[in-house]
Amino acid sequence: MRRTAILATGLLAALQAFSQTPPAAAPAAPAAGAAAPAAPAGPHPKSPEENASLVNLFKATDPDAQIKAAEDFLEKYPDTDYKPQVLLALAQSYHQKKDEPKAIVAGEKALAADPKSYETQLLLSEIYSRNTRATDLDMDDRLARSDKYAKDALAELETAQKPKPEIADNDWVQLKQGESQRAYVSLGLSALLRKKLDEAKTNFDKAMTLYPDPLDMLYIERAYTTAKRYDDALMWIDKAAASPNANDQVKNIANNDKTRVQALKKQAN
Repeated sequence: MRRTAILATGLLAALQAFSQTPPAAAPAAPAAGAAAPAAPAGPHPKSPEENASLVNLFKATDPDAQIKAAEDFLEKYPDTDYKPQVLLALAQSYHQKKDEPKAIVAGEKALAADPKSYETQLLLSEIYSRNTRATDLDMDDRLARSDKYAKDALAELETAQKPKPEIADNDWVQLKQGESQRAYVSLGLSALLRKKLDEAKTNFDKAMTLYPDPLDMLYIERAYTTAKRYDDALMWIDKAAASPNANDQVKNIANNDKTRVQALKKQAN
């Protein structure tokens, strides 16, 4: 199970609940020498207007709309408690548009605002590992960043707490496994680019043990195809097509990829 949607839904639900809560009466002034009342624990909107802006931002489903909402929000509320979450949403929207340079900039800012955000670490690791090519002059630097973010995310996930207390323990274990899978796929792609084939296989196998996603299997297959490892690519195509999680669209993609890879293998022989 993947966790990203639950996190976004949980945050949105909390914000909507905040907007439906009537404002409390203003507290009486503290007596002379008494300590001022403590601020609410954790992040919270500082005004109904900020809360409404956040709700609208996280309800946006179109990446362009979310990008504009996020940029407008950060300009209007530069001291918000939700800067890490808004910057992550901005990075995810740019990533959805395949504008990876801007996604990286927003993601790095999000990580600076919350260095322990494994969601941001996973996003950056995926961007670097999936968009680096063997011909890139800065390949080693990009893969080093990808590996660091993936390993940092795995470390954070070890002790991560539920975003919502009502999530069942078993569901939380599965959700963390789904997020850990993303890290191992990134580590595998990085190793494959470095031609560390045994290391790549170990990480890919670990990933699929945690969460056997047929779409990720096809992504792995295409990485092997790019590396001209056609037998490995065909093996992953067959795994994706045979996966109980594969729908008709995935099976069609797998069949098309198989025809293409078989032709490439024939040309290479």
